[in-house]
Amino acid sequence: MSISAFFIGVHYLFAGFGLITKPGIKRFVIIPLIINVILFSLLFLVMRYYIGELSVWLAGYLPTWLQWLSGVVWLLFFIGFFFVFIYAFAAIGGVIVAPFNGLLAEKVEAYLTGQQPVDRGLLDNIKDVPRVVGRQFSIIFYYLPRAFLILLLYFVPVVNSFAILAWFLFSAWFLALQYLDFPTDNHRIPVMKVREWLQERRAVTWGFGISLIFVMSIPLVNFFAIPAAAAGAAKFWVEENRHRTTRRSV
Repeated sequence: MSISAFFIGVHYLFAGFGLITKPGIKRFVIIPLIINVILFSLLFLVMRYYIGELSVWLAGYLPTWLQWLSGVVWLLFFIGFFFVFIYAFAAIGGVIVAPFNGLLAEKVEAYLTGQQPVDRGLLDNIKDVPRVVGRQFSIIFYYLPRAFLILLLYFVPVVNSFAILAWFLFSAWFLALQYLDFPTDNHRIPVMKVREWLQERRAVTWGFGISLIFVMSIPLVNFFAIPAAAAGAAKFWVEENRHRTTRRSV
């Protein structure tokens, strides 16, 4: 894997944070940002409630000298919330704000290329919502069986030592695919073709996805991660196609 290509993928994501502050683009970030804050808060409250109930139940069955285990439960809560948040927040948030992220990716691409997209009315955008959301669900359905197979590796002796790495890399791949779907869907490119396109740029894809996992683990910054990832994915799409065109013309 090319290290330079990997860091190009990292660059695309962090460039997304700058792009969402540009004039004419900022207003398309407001709704996804509000949804992200609400979704994060709901996930946190739901998990906190059930972990609290588990802690009380556990404390009732433990002798006095083992009461400290209830504190361990809370520690596990925060560790578990960290991992659940990254994947649940990314997957659920990506689906909920998919129509807004598609529009954001379109505006970012227009900003980068100087080519204005075909002007569509509100009714046309509303008609697109089922298709956009459906594509996101198809990506999740692509992810789930493969993630389950990787999960089974944890129960296979010797191989299970590689399961964590496999899970991490595949999750990064899934996130990159989910967010590259926004700019590619604007061009009506089938998801299968998008997967093939990313496979040709595996190092860049992992750079983008892995950096997104880390960014989503940073408090407060993670609220901006989804719109930034959509904007960064648009730059990923534009720049990589531009480089391919340049190489062909040389």
